[in-house]
Amino acid sequence: MQTGISTLLAVGTFLFGLLHLFVSFLRRPRTVLPLPPGPKGFPIIGNLFNEISGYRGVPGSSSHHLWAKYLEMGKKYNSDIVHINVLGDHTIVLNSSKATNDLLEKRSGIYSDRPPMHMMMGLVGVHRRTFHQDFQPPALATYRPFIRQSTSDFLKKIAPTEYDPLRTPDIKHADLESYVRNHAGSIILRIVYGMTTQEEMNDYVQIAYLAAESLIATMNHGSFFVDYLPWLKYVPAWFPGASFKRKANAWAPAVSDLLNKPWERLKPLIKSGTAIPCFVTRNLERFDLVSSLDVDSDKTRTNTDPNMEEVVKNCAAVAYFGGSDTTVSMLMSSILALSHHPEVLTKAHEEIDRVVGSSRLPDLTDRKDLPYVEAFIKEVERMYPVTPLAIAHRVTISDVYDGYFIPKGTAIVANVWFVCFYHRAILHSEELYQDPLKFDPDRFLEDGKESERSPNPELYVFGFGRRICPGRYLALESAWNLIACLLATCDVIQPLKEDPKAMIDPVLDFAEGIIVHPKPYNCRIVPRSATALNLMKTGYPSEN
Repeated sequence: MQTGISTLLAVGTFLFGLLHLFVSFLRRPRTVLPLPPGPKGFPIIGNLFNEISGYRGVPGSSSHHLWAKYLEMGKKYNSDIVHINVLGDHTIVLNSSKATNDLLEKRSGIYSDRPPMHMMMGLVGVHRRTFHQDFQPPALATYRPFIRQSTSDFLKKIAPTEYDPLRTPDIKHADLESYVRNHAGSIILRIVYGMTTQEEMNDYVQIAYLAAESLIATMNHGSFFVDYLPWLKYVPAWFPGASFKRKANAWAPAVSDLLNKPWERLKPLIKSGTAIPCFVTRNLERFDLVSSLDVDSDKTRTNTDPNMEEVVKNCAAVAYFGGSDTTVSMLMSSILALSHHPEVLTKAHEEIDRVVGSSRLPDLTDRKDLPYVEAFIKEVERMYPVTPLAIAHRVTISDVYDGYFIPKGTAIVANVWFVCFYHRAILHSEELYQDPLKFDPDRFLEDGKESERSPNPELYVFGFGRRICPGRYLALESAWNLIACLLATCDVIQPLKEDPKAMIDPVLDFAEGIIVHPKPYNCRIVPRSATALNLMKTGYPSEN
């Protein structure tokens, strides 16, 4: 009986889908102005079976990165703005800083919406809302003790028992990534949920790691067929071609844990008055929700907006995930870059020794006096952006740009990565950066001071317009603190027995997804001296 009902549901869904395609075809935009150039598709289905659609289920699709495919399109059609149509769903890719700035910044009033992400929101179960004021610069002073404590913990974990440079072992990628995840996770868990002990943080760092696979895979618009045809979410998981539904069912528990477990841990502490002040408690108080928080239910009894508790809960989960995984990506790329560029390491050592000395660790108060360290971080941001394809925007009304028609509801994707030595996007454009494939922090310096010749990559790597990442200041402060302390105390070099032919390319070898990570690598992190080793073991002075 159940199988028969499922079959009828599947057949009905399929017939509804055909009707949806036909109606979409009839409603396709008609205008005297052309759409931006792009691959020619078939009637009704458009570019569905082209590899550049973004849909990962296309038979025979290559493993070539999606941002590279988009750039190849730009080169083929000789345009910085290219168009893709899948089943009436329009996507426009921006491959230049000019087009990105013109649309997502100057016209942010109509380009700040998000396209529906049905795989992520409807099937996996998370949506993004946030409160900018909790992560703006004035709030950072409150968080700096947590950053220092987490940096101290990281240094202690990588410190060898004794100073013996010739016998310091390699650090395996899995161990290094674990230390970095604990560093980033402990900071955000303290800020968002008020967690203070490493024992309770460990489980929640692991939860974020398990949820990362699904969120990274589903946040690019069009990553799954259901993003184009949302009615497919009603198809049974056993239906042919419904592998996305099976993946969603497998991923949903981890995302549910990300959303609910730290929240449920905190609720009784809030009600008892023993919760440590944090992002959640401040926002519950801001909206007068504490007294009405129902510890035994997910429902809220309050005279205020009945959805506000859910907003705070979801916002906390997004900050929890986003604040950990993006920082992990940036730090792992930074360590990889240092291991491949000893000349950069030497310059950074010289600057820190001159400004800070060897008797203490660098602090955030030293940041303005260490321009080369700052330039190194900017070059990492430029060379290895955490999100090579910015999360898609959507235009809310039809628009015209550079003689091209942009239909209402079109998804807009800014491509900040590069494809090859012949055609590059924003952060690897020869128009913006001289010799863009060379890792060179000096491009951001001029006579030891900040240079205006090369645009700050932070203009592009944290999103655009009204959708710019609100956590960027916290991410940069926590990353700067760890990198500065690592540079002050250690040499970061390649493994002892690494085969040069087998080493990963620090430019090209990155995993696919909305947040990218370098592929696994090993390295050696060796204390610079016995004094440096002692600093690693003691960390920052206690602030209690």
